[in-house]
Amino acid sequence: MSQIKISTLQQCSDGQQLLRLAGKISRRENRWLTALGVLQTAATIGITALFALLINDAVYHQAGPAPWQQNAWLLLAALLILRALLPLWQTRLADQASINVRNQLRAVVLEHCAALQLNLEQHFSSAELSNLLSSEIDSTRDYFAEFLPQQRLAMLAPIMIIFACLWSGWLVPLLLAISAPLIPLFMIIVGHKAADASRRNLTELTRLGNLLSDRIKGISALQLADRCDEEQQSLFQQSEKFRHSTMQVLRLAFLSGTLLEFFSAISIAMVAVYLGLLYLDKYQIGMWYDTLNLSHGIFLLMLAPEFYLPLRRLGALYHARADASSVADHLLKLLRLQPISANDVKQTPTETIDQINLQELQSGYGDTAIGKPLSCNLKRGQITLLTGPSGVGKSTLLDTLAGLQPPLSGQLEVNHEAINIFNNHHWQQRIGYMTQQPELLFDSIRHNLCLGREFSDTQLYDALKQARADHLVDALPEQLDYCISDSGGFLSGGQAQRIALARVFLHQPDLLLLDEPTANLDQENAQAFMAGLQQFAANGGIVLISSHRDAHTQFDQVISLSADQSAEISHA
Repeated sequence: MSQIKISTLQQCSDGQQLLRLAGKISRRENRWLTALGVLQTAATIGITALFALLINDAVYHQAGPAPWQQNAWLLLAALLILRALLPLWQTRLADQASINVRNQLRAVVLEHCAALQLNLEQHFSSAELSNLLSSEIDSTRDYFAEFLPQQRLAMLAPIMIIFACLWSGWLVPLLLAISAPLIPLFMIIVGHKAADASRRNLTELTRLGNLLSDRIKGISALQLADRCDEEQQSLFQQSEKFRHSTMQVLRLAFLSGTLLEFFSAISIAMVAVYLGLLYLDKYQIGMWYDTLNLSHGIFLLMLAPEFYLPLRRLGALYHARADASSVADHLLKLLRLQPISANDVKQTPTETIDQINLQELQSGYGDTAIGKPLSCNLKRGQITLLTGPSGVGKSTLLDTLAGLQPPLSGQLEVNHEAINIFNNHHWQQRIGYMTQQPELLFDSIRHNLCLGREFSDTQLYDALKQARADHLVDALPEQLDYCISDSGGFLSGGQAQRIALARVFLHQPDLLLLDEPTANLDQENAQAFMAGLQQFAANGGIVLISSHRDAHTQFDQVISLSADQSAEISHA
């Protein structure tokens, strides 16, 4: 089995070239499928010839069965069994070929997504990526399993049948050869329309997935705002758009199928009319012999539908090509996204971070700036409060400092050395970030704390105690092995925040970023929480907190953001 590289796919000019390269993965299976198709066509020709001879002999030689008929019947039975078994073998090979290609495409996409990291989120939502990896790549099954081998068979099988028909005469093969191009012609015309409809259908599916994912995430807020009925109607409207686009694809599929059947029927009828008039002695043309016996006529009439069958199958599978082309264009859009090169990122210094300087750092999302540029210093052992009204960019600034969003302008210096922090995993290994809604795994508390690293129970409980979460864990049924759902399900908001904070303390970052960490805590737990932060800072950590609640006297530095003027910085 051939292997495919991301760099090779990235150089593709369009989706069709990507499909051709991906098809090389299953080149061996496709060759076998073509050979089996040729063998099946040869068996069909043999079966047709035997039937024609046996019927002719039964009609014109009624004295008794000829000695050769017994062997003919045995050969006919063998060919029928072979023709019945060949499709089973073809189906197995086709499925294997398709599975190999789809598995490698998924592996390439996942590998590229891992390299893109945060660059991916700016261009592909989770719902869109999920659709691409599951339903869209799965929809290419018919293309890799059937369309690719059928392309060759659609050329070879008709040629074999034309040569077989030359046994009886030259006019019927000529009629077949003249009518054959009509099917691919209309197949291509309808196929272009089908490709456009398939692209629109994938777009509507992506929109529906994004809308559904977004509404599920915000279901609690929608319930509190009593907006569920309106959003339900919005989802219904989008699902109706997807239904209409799907039906448009199906209409084109049925239209092309009808056209293929129509031209096939017309061509077969021409052969039947020619043979009928020939047997009525209306003319004597197109034959190698003086007279055309019954076996010749039966042979030609039975082979005429078989001549168009490969072309009709290819026409029916042309929609699989259109669907695969749409998926390939989507894949190419993802593969052309470029990750940040390690050579372009100034690495975080290996020594302890003593000071972080922000110089006119402008944060924002995309090309939209939020808030004003900020210049300030963050030092070891210092707790800094970031305050200001909603909408001035506190959370956006924290996302930028965490390397989740690129700064729009300005720079950040660590120990007086400028670095690029966006998507820099060296930087992110040195910081801890806890958002307003902590990200927890659907797993045990132990695994949520360790995140794949090894820690002793003593270390885990020291971190829990520092976050004032040790009594919480002790009260749970299985303590450290108690399983929680994602986003802290089965825990209150304050409890989930304390578990997330304990995880931060456990991994001992140099810089700790906290977004409204005491929003879900009562006064007593908030004070205990601040005591834990002071201990963290006393051990040499740097803390930056975004909050509306805490008194300014608890902080070494306060940065007040404003929507219409520069930040004000005050020190304790």
